[in-house]
Amino acid sequence: MQSDTLFPSTHATWITVQLDAIDRGDAAHADRAVRALRDHVMRRYYEPLSAYLSATGYRDVDAPSALVAGYFVERFADSANIDRWRASGLPLRRWLMNGLLLWVRGEIRRRRTHSTRERPLADGLLADTPTAEAVFEREWARGILSDACEIVERALHDAGDTQRWSLFARHVLDGRTYDEIAREAGVRASDARNATRMVRERVDAALARLLVDEGVPPADVPLELARIHSIIGEGRP
Repeated sequence: MQSDTLFPSTHATWITVQLDAIDRGDAAHADRAVRALRDHVMRRYYEPLSAYLSATGYRDVDAPSALVAGYFVERFADSANIDRWRASGLPLRRWLMNGLLLWVRGEIRRRRTHSTRERPLADGLLADTPTAEAVFEREWARGILSDACEIVERALHDAGDTQRWSLFARHVLDGRTYDEIAREAGVRASDARNATRMVRERVDAALARLLVDEGVPPADVPLELARIHSIIGEGRP
């Protein structure tokens, strides 16, 4: 991956900025940072976690979306749970998935104590976990890739360089050939290929930053990037 001036390695990531605000200890700033971080995590993970529960037996407990919403409301009320994530050393997506399962199991026990009859909920609910995890990984990969693309598109737009993004989008997102997009844009096919490669490198750079932001060790980033491309089924130029 080539370095890119739009994404300098010294630039503080969004989550890091919020965590720093929490660490500074100013109550007002910390409260805003916790709420902002909770909203950010919910935006990125609400759909993947809901899809994950939908692929398990826990979908019979309640609407998966309702369970995920309850999990976020209860577990992200203050900075304590955020501190537990940071101390875990786990990537955010893995920590959230593990935490959701523990929370749902606790919710089942809580509901049982308030029910007049035992519901048929047993440990076998997660028999299809491998499939559920694949569903989660697919939805997560789509979400984080979309965020990376949005970062790059906005940066190119701000720099007045919309053509290269358009060429990339037409080829990678719309599946058009280099010859087709070159004719439409009035450029050579080689220029379309080079523009697409440049934008793809910037997307990978943005993805790498987002992964590190969410707790992926830098040494593991190349493997995670390859995993995302494999899940999305995106070919290389």
